[in-house]
Amino acid sequence: MIREKENVVNNFLAFVEVAIAWISFNLSLFLYFGHFSFLRYKDSIILHLIIAFVWFALGKYFRLAQLHRSRPYSAILFNCVALVLSGTSLLGLAVLVFDLYYVGFDPLIYFGFINLTLMFAFKIMVFASFKRARVHGRNTRAMVIIGDYTATSFIEQILKYKEWGYKIVSIIGNGDLSQMYGDIIPVLSPDTDVAKLLEDKTIDEVVFIKDKMSVEEVEDITHACSEVGVIFRMYSPFFNKLKSKAHIHHYNTMPLLTIANTPTDYLAMRVKAIFDFVFSLVLIVLASPVFVLISILIVLTDRGPVFFKQKRVGLRGRKFYAFKFRTMVTNAEELKSKLMEDNEMDGPVFKMKKDPRITKIGRFLRKTSLDELPQFFNVLMGDMSIVGPRPPVPQEVKEYERWQLRRLSMKPGITCTWQVSGRNDIPFEEWMKMDLDYIDNWSLKLDFVIFLKTIRTMILADGH
Repeated sequence: MIREKENVVNNFLAFVEVAIAWISFNLSLFLYFGHFSFLRYKDSIILHLIIAFVWFALGKYFRLAQLHRSRPYSAILFNCVALVLSGTSLLGLAVLVFDLYYVGFDPLIYFGFINLTLMFAFKIMVFASFKRARVHGRNTRAMVIIGDYTATSFIEQILKYKEWGYKIVSIIGNGDLSQMYGDIIPVLSPDTDVAKLLEDKTIDEVVFIKDKMSVEEVEDITHACSEVGVIFRMYSPFFNKLKSKAHIHHYNTMPLLTIANTPTDYLAMRVKAIFDFVFSLVLIVLASPVFVLISILIVLTDRGPVFFKQKRVGLRGRKFYAFKFRTMVTNAEELKSKLMEDNEMDGPVFKMKKDPRITKIGRFLRKTSLDELPQFFNVLMGDMSIVGPRPPVPQEVKEYERWQLRRLSMKPGITCTWQVSGRNDIPFEEWMKMDLDYIDNWSLKLDFVIFLKTIRTMILADGH
């Protein structure tokens, strides 16, 4: 019943958000044009319908209409800003699509500020009123806590933040919890029949917090809760130890707990893939004269093949051939064994700043990173990305330590953190850690920053 009531309230708040957006839109038109004459245009109906659909959908997406009991105001403000920015951008797109030239974009700036102010003020008012009601014992949830000593922190928060609206009906735990909370909360023995307790008492939620959990115990409690429609929540220190991102993935109708320490944002990854393809295609077309010029210079200064292809290791061990402009003599691989003692990199990687195998034109190409241009064909073919860990050769991978193999869990790239951070001056192990840090903290924003730094590196010609 409580959940049904919350759904009604959430839907009502979502419609109020739409109404606030309508009011904000008309106020912005009044402030900009000085009158409401715009309302006489039939296009006004189109824009109001777009606002209704977009604001309702985005409100659901950002979960702004949900009355989270423990959500801080800063999180509410962040979601309000995200909704207004996204919604206003879509509204601006509608102005272009429907050719509403007489509206312009300036009123949308007014609209964004007004809508953000009114919406955030409304949210603060609603959340504050609900918090006051909970402090006075209204709109509360009855909770049972099953735990050991690790549950004390959670219990202290529930007792401290009365505005969350949780009332601990009883605690099922050991003697330590009885000594600490026995005077204010009924503490039951660990062998209490949870199913019977849920039948006899009015319980909304059961929270399970234990350092060491038994699978059978958790299954029994979750089953007892599901039978009578009680919410079950669980915490374990295992969740803190687990740095990976976990989510539920459905295979048909079977839900599986999925743990992945690689980026899982499907939409962002698709944006990355689309950008890789489009940018690579455009660059190859626009830079075709540069391709021809470099090819001529290589042939004139050092007779031999223009391109150098080498087997590399890609996503999760997949092999592919990476292409580059040839910057070394044709027998470079044969000479490598004689230069191993001059290797300036630790680990399985071979690097020399003054490698005698590099040709004159090759030294310039490497310094400006122009030798990497043909790898945009690898990006077009889907073997590489523009930004990502550099693809190693198979022999290097054979010498990797186990933890270093995780750098292969993301599609390799033309440039990454290492390329814009000193290259040969960075130890091999630090290089590997930089790649793993990139994977753990990946975002479109991070790719954009690395992309800009790579352009700076090329312009300054400080590549090695």
